[in-house]
Amino acid sequence: MAKKPLGKKHLAASFVCGAVLFSGLTAGAAGTSVSAVVSNVSFFAFGERQQAPAPTGLSGSKSPAALNYDGTTYVPVRAVGDMLDVPVYWDAANQAISTGSAKTIVKNADGKVHGSVDLTEEKGGVRVKVSLTGLPPGAHGIHVHQMPVKNNDFATALGHFNPTSHEHGHHNPKGAHVGDFEKNLTVAANGKAVQEFFLEGANLRPDSAMSVAGRSIIIHAGPDDQKTDPSGDSGDRIAGGNVPK
Repeated sequence: MAKKPLGKKHLAASFVCGAVLFSGLTAGAAGTSVSAVVSNVSFFAFGERQQAPAPTGLSGSKSPAALNYDGTTYVPVRAVGDMLDVPVYWDAANQAISTGSAKTIVKNADGKVHGSVDLTEEKGGVRVKVSLTGLPPGAHGIHVHQMPVKNNDFATALGHFNPTSHEHGHHNPKGAHVGDFEKNLTVAANGKAVQEFFLEGANLRPDSAMSVAGRSIIIHAGPDDQKTDPSGDSGDRIAGGNVPK
């Protein structure tokens, strides 16, 4: 059977693997002298030479700079993503790279992982797909907060992401925050939650005032009434994660 041509996602993923392996190599080589050569490389996809939209390589080149070590060439994942028009996101806390959508790892205050939230920029906003387990059954408020969570302390996320200075809630005539979800997160009796939302007006561009990249998603103990400022009377913060950028 003839092999199918690789799509953009597969090509980007292959460079992700190289980057991850190389990061492991450098960590293992701590205290050891490592000799490598940095140079520009030509990158071809679908039979055509690709260039970055802005200079990324040496001497102002739009070809990516590559690190040549021990017979293997490593290319920056983000540079390749730019050339293929595939967004790349870096989660430093979890040492995780995601492409296409920003994968947010959700944990509780003890650091237990409950699943993830995938954010994808679309026309007019950001699509949010939630897949979680091990949460208390029922309705829970869920919001984007201003700051990333530090050391699993959800108070460090501060208040809701609100660049437009509105009040809280989609049922509030003076609302809503950009970080307000239009409905509650519903957790089934088995502790699972699979749900989709849309954050209107938001994006994932790091240079935008409306960007949710680099912020956090917080889940509350109780339901959001969609009208009480500042957080819908939704109770304590029980889980959350940082949106990579």
